[in-house]
Amino acid sequence: MNLYKKIPFAQQGTDYEIRVLYDERAVTVAAFRDNRPANGFRYQVLIPKACDARALLDRHAARELVDRCRDDIEQGRWEPVAEAIGFCAAGKSG
Repeated sequence: MNLYKKIPFAQQGTDYEIRVLYDERAVTVAAFRDNRPANGFRYQVLIPKACDARALLDRHAARELVDRCRDDIEQGRWEPVAEAIGFCAAGKSG
């Protein structure tokens, strides 16, 4: 994927960046911390072959997706999911 934009922000003393990426099939937005994915959430828009992703981003920079991605970090939405994944990976049942 090609990098369109990095958007830095800080949350509770931790530095993050939201990356807007694209290729010929999709625009993807994800949060990173220390150059690694900050969580397992990704926002993606699949685009038709006839549409140029870069031109789409130049007209509409995926602002809503960026806002949702930032909000996931600010609201701590990944922590309960990570806990459930750990619970399942440990072979525990309800």
